[in-house]
Amino acid sequence: MLQDTVPETANPTPDEVQSAYADRLAAVVDEHGVETVAEESGLDESTVAQFSDGEVGDATLSDAAAVFAVDGHDAAAVTSEIRDDLMMGLSTAILDVDTVAVEIDSDLDGKDVRQALEGQIRLRLDELAEIQALIRSRSR
Repeated sequence: MLQDTVPETANPTPDEVQSAYADRLAAVVDEHGVETVAEESGLDESTVAQFSDGEVGDATLSDAAAVFAVDGHDAAAVTSEIRDDLMMGLSTAILDVDTVAVEIDSDLDGKDVRQALEGQIRLRLDELAEIQALIRSRSR
């Protein structure tokens, strides 16, 4: 889901990646409605409304997966696929978690990046966008 949303440009910026996430989430919310998505996903209506407005705010990968579950996708599969894609991307781009932590605009250190990628701590969508943009820039 989200791994397929990364713009096909050679070096998308984190903002472009995040905007693509927002567009994908907004499409789901617009199709099903804020109240329905909030109820079925377990997210606050304010979080879902922000998706509808094209914003991701402090939303996490798990929040996005819950929204995609409303659209018929398996939430666990969504998070697993993105994490697998990130790990493969790190390998292809020859990046380690410490390098990622230094290169992205986040408060995460190398240990936090590893834990976020493994699903042990939450991964915000803005952090995910930073990581995906970095991987893309180093893979080409």
